[in-house]
This record gives sequence, structure tokens and C-alpha cells, in this order.
Amino acid sequence: MSILDVPLRKALQLFYAPPKLRRSILKEDIRLDLKKEAGGNRSQGGDFHVPFWADVKKHISGSADLAGLTDDRIKSNKRFKRLYPQLKDGILELLSAKLRWSNELVEITPQSVHGNLLIEDLGGTIRIRDALHARIRGEYTRVVYPYFSEEPALSEEGGRLGLWVMQHALINLDKDDMRIIDPLRKTFFSPRTTPLRGDEETVFHKRYRLLIGEWESLKGE
Repeated sequence: MSILDVPLRKALQLFYAPPKLRRSILKEDIRLDLKKEAGGNRSQGGDFHVPFWADVKKHISGSADLAGLTDDRIKSNKRFKRLYPQLKDGILELLSAKLRWSNELVEITPQSVHGNLLIEDLGGTIRIRDALHARIRGEYTRVVYPYFSEEPALSEEGGRLGLWVMQHALINLDKDDMRIIDPLRKTFFSPRTTPLRGDEETVFHKRYRLLIGEWESLKGE
């Protein structure tokens, strides 16, 4: 049932992925679901990006340097060798040139931000897990959610849909503080740079309905 209980970043990837890639991801999810139903383990060995995101938080808080942490990760696991340096470069550029956190005192809150958005008419849940919650110079706050997918890049529409989900799933936080970053493209989306148009709910539901339909069709096969 993974598509009916899906992380926001994966939903956005599947909304805009080329058909061949989307079918491949969906078919693999279905295979893992069937394996779990048969009594097996659905896990694929952990989230590839979790260690990197943990290191980003350490870097932003000033307790460690992301470049060194990335080198250590690669030494410990060669499968990080290709993508982690690209992610590191993207994060460092975003922080220094676009998010304007360079040389500013940043406090990372002890608990990351989590939230769910229930899409009632479709029976689905969009999950936000481990968003970064930072307070800068004690003056303003940022809530940052990463989009890590290599393909496709996160589009302007995708950024707006992601912000709409964040604003409705994280209801106790200020909507204007929310950001989605795409480190591989060194881009970010905010309510100011990518203002919502008012049709995000309609567009999201349409794309999610089509995705569920394709998933159900593949399951039938």
C-alpha cells in the first residue's frame, strides 16, 4: 500500500517522472509489498539519504563540517561515492548564496518536524518526515524539506505542490517559513519566490488520482 502512504518527496518524483521511470518505481514498490504480504521484509536496506541529511543538520548547527562528514561517509560506504559529493556541493551553495545562512548563528531544534496530510477522497496519506527546523540568529525560523531525486528535477509546479502539502501538514508552523530544496539542481522553493496560485489542491488531487490508478493497474498485472 506504499502509494497510499507515501513520502512527499516520492510523490513529487512520481508525479513528474518519465513514464518508464515511474512504472519501474511503481513495479518495484508492488514487488516489495507482495513480499511483505508473503511474510518477508519490505525493507531495501534503509534510506540512502538519511545519513547525508543528518550530516547537513550537524553542519548547519556548526558542530561539524559537511565536507569532512561527506568524505567520512564515502570511506565507510562506497555506494555514497557518486551522489554524496554532488549533494554536498548543492547544499553548500544553497546555504551560502541563496538561503543566506552563511556565517549566521543557527540553532537546530532538538526534534525534526513531522506531519501527515490525509487525502480523504483518495484514501491516501502524504508524509513529511525529518524536515529541518532551524532558528537563525534568534530572529527568524526556517522549515526545510529536501527533494533528493536524481530524476526528474523538481519543477516550479512541483515546488508549489510541495509547499501546499507542507502548509497543510505542518499546521502549527508559519507557512512563510517553509522551504523545499533540490540540492542536485541547487534550487529552492519558498512562498515568496514561488507563490501559490490557489489551484494546488486541485492539481495535486488530479496527479495523485492518476498515480493511484496507474499503481492499481500495475498491481492487476
